[in-house]
Amino acid sequence: MNHPSIVLVGQSSEVRGLRWESENRLRIGRFTNDIDVVMNDASVSPHHAEVVATRQGWVVRDLGSMYGTYVNGSAVTGRQQVLNENDELRFGRLVVEVTFVPRGDSTTGQGTVATAQRDAPPAAAGAKPEAAAGSAAAPRGLKTTSSFLRVQATTQQTWEQAIQSVTSAGMRPWQDKHMRALLRASYSVGQVASPEELLQSILDDAVGVLEAQRGAILLVDEETNHLRLRSLSLSRPTLRNKGTHSHTLAACCYQSGESLLCADVRVEADLFNAQSVAHGAMTSIICALLRTPRQRLGVLHLDRGPLQAAFGRDEFLLADALAATVSVGIESAQLVEKQRQQFVQTVAALGRVVEIRDLYTANHTSRVTEYALLLGKELRVSPQEHSQLQIGTPLHDIGKVGIEDAILRKPGQLTSDEFEHMKLHTVKGAAILETVPALKSVIPIARHHHERWDGCGYPDRLAQDSTSLVARIVAVADAFDAMTSDRPYRKALPLDHAFAELLTKAGTHFDPVCVNAFVALRPQVEAVHRQRHATFGSVDLLNMALQDR
Repeated sequence: MNHPSIVLVGQSSEVRGLRWESENRLRIGRFTNDIDVVMNDASVSPHHAEVVATRQGWVVRDLGSMYGTYVNGSAVTGRQQVLNENDELRFGRLVVEVTFVPRGDSTTGQGTVATAQRDAPPAAAGAKPEAAAGSAAAPRGLKTTSSFLRVQATTQQTWEQAIQSVTSAGMRPWQDKHMRALLRASYSVGQVASPEELLQSILDDAVGVLEAQRGAILLVDEETNHLRLRSLSLSRPTLRNKGTHSHTLAACCYQSGESLLCADVRVEADLFNAQSVAHGAMTSIICALLRTPRQRLGVLHLDRGPLQAAFGRDEFLLADALAATVSVGIESAQLVEKQRQQFVQTVAALGRVVEIRDLYTANHTSRVTEYALLLGKELRVSPQEHSQLQIGTPLHDIGKVGIEDAILRKPGQLTSDEFEHMKLHTVKGAAILETVPALKSVIPIARHHHERWDGCGYPDRLAQDSTSLVARIVAVADAFDAMTSDRPYRKALPLDHAFAELLTKAGTHFDPVCVNAFVALRPQVEAVHRQRHATFGSVDLLNMALQDR
């Protein structure tokens, strides 16, 4: 469409002297985020009208406003009305005039961005004195209007573009680099999800901007009060087996509560000869204290090698500023992680409620959880799915709290009717978890861990990947533990037979991908089994195991 730009010129006293122009569209309304022409007047609806360029020319559309949209005194009815030069547009009681300018002749130079500018100095009704400044003081390119609100500029940049725009002008190169590093560190604190990812992001940026050969973050262990390596970043792979940090300097930094610069370790005999420094080929070291107003958290350790220039004062101050900038984020992440761990522990304790009632499945949930987490890691599940397994697996049998004791504690095999009643633990478990908003994401584990790959499971007879991956993982872990655990009416299945049974039932009972991954984990699975079991038993059928409580 080759059409002129439209200009709306304020005529009524409330908007007199204001101009809005655009090449494509102007949306008129009151105080909403997606409005271009903001008019703070009770007669203007939040989404009042829009002026749009079409193949037929510029048109105005009323958007269901309360007090109507008018062109030259006539109400806009139907879908739209074509606009002509010098038409009078009225929105509620506010009036503007329509004019057109050739594309490229915009007075604002803003292209398709809706802009406004004041041509004359009259004060607006109800405006504060400064809002009614004359044209000499009023900057061009106002985003919105009205007498009550002026936005002097708009932008829609990515984070990188925003940083570029504020750090380059008038700065020396090293100042620009340092400012970018601080801003990037602050950005990482608010964007990165897990504590591990946060630490790695901070460290990678620090190593890059300070041109270190290696970086390490050490945080204090609350139980031992000793520094523990939590994250490592290397500028090149050849450093992988050559140390991580100076233990002496890091400890001194943390204990003294001060950031330290050792520009040249070669002049410090004790430090230069230390095993960690020598093995790591460190010649220049910065230890920046990670601290908040409340506590010391640890140390940001950076080093350079013999082929690099020594760290200077500017780089030391930047490292210290980085450490101070990110510490509050690290502290918050630690608090969130601690709360998450407490939640997981609470969930695990809740899961053990079933074991207290069912004397024959003691420690079943803890073993199944270990197996499920191993399998999840092998399958490289997402962080969200890992969290679901960690929280949901201990609760996979929580519905058994609603099963009658006579059935739950029966020392022999269940009858058909009893087994049907036992199946309800999946539905009951899902119902229990639905009452806790924080546990809704793990409902599929409780409800579907007895579904089968061929669709013959329960309670919903879902087939293949109609169930979630986490439920299919728990199904394998749960069945394996059931087969390899003693029951009053049978002995545990030997491990060889249990693994063979899983392989036999892959593609019918179980997701074959999960089974193959679980079998590949056999050494780790057997290690968990040895830790949790004292004796092994004789052979029995999987179908019997699948009834186990």
